[in-house]
Amino acid sequence: MKETVNIEDMNYLDLLGWLGIGSSHPGGFRSTKLTLATLKINTSDYVLDVGCGSGLTACHLAKTTGTKIIGIDINPLMIEKACLRAEQEGVTHLAEFKLADIYSLPFEDNVFDWVITESVTIFLDKFKAYSEIYRVLKPQGQVADLEMIKLKELPSDVETQMKDCFGADTEPLSIEEWCGILSKVGFIHVEIKNKRLLKTGFLGIDLNKIKEDWLLLRDLRYKISDHPVILQRLKKNAVFIKKNKKYFGFGLFYGQKP
Repeated sequence: MKETVNIEDMNYLDLLGWLGIGSSHPGGFRSTKLTLATLKINTSDYVLDVGCGSGLTACHLAKTTGTKIIGIDINPLMIEKACLRAEQEGVTHLAEFKLADIYSLPFEDNVFDWVITESVTIFLDKFKAYSEIYRVLKPQGQVADLEMIKLKELPSDVETQMKDCFGADTEPLSIEEWCGILSKVGFIHVEIKNKRLLKTGFLGIDLNKIKEDWLLLRDLRYKISDHPVILQRLKKNAVFIKKNKKYFGFGLFYGQKP
């Protein structure tokens, strides 16, 4: 039976959650692998993945390093898919997933060695989000946030189109602005790693990874078949990036709690 949903009424994040797309950040899963290689997270580290989506990054980290990780997301559909992924990939003893809000993380102070996040903070109150991340990190704990960078000021029409495509709360910052907020929260050794230009792509998704991602493929083909308007929404976003890529880059913002 065809699922009754109104695609036009969904915001960008809700659409990703409903589709089960868990690698929609700049650079896709290729950037995730570069991020993890750059950070060199140890097996003994305890990691929090904020905005974990369908658990792609968390399960990959657990499987490849044996690291214990908790993923949180505000979307219950994403948590359901992440738990299923962990079970199917045999990492439930390492990867745990919880429904939670980044503004009020359900953890004590000074718990995690690392907090990682990918293209989540761009949609949030950045100072508030980073303050909560700071709270749950141990002393000398580290944050790594893969985010879009604003390379130059956006013309008003481009900014309007961006918010229409990705949501009214979308706010990319310059490198100096991203680093400034992290420093204001209290992080030290703040810097950007792996800075790159934003290239065209399908919502930043690594198309090769889609072919490997059984969890995404299982749902995506049926939903697109039942709701052709999905492709129109995705194409609209892809066209915006292609047309305006000169304004954007991305990189990994890093900081350490004293």
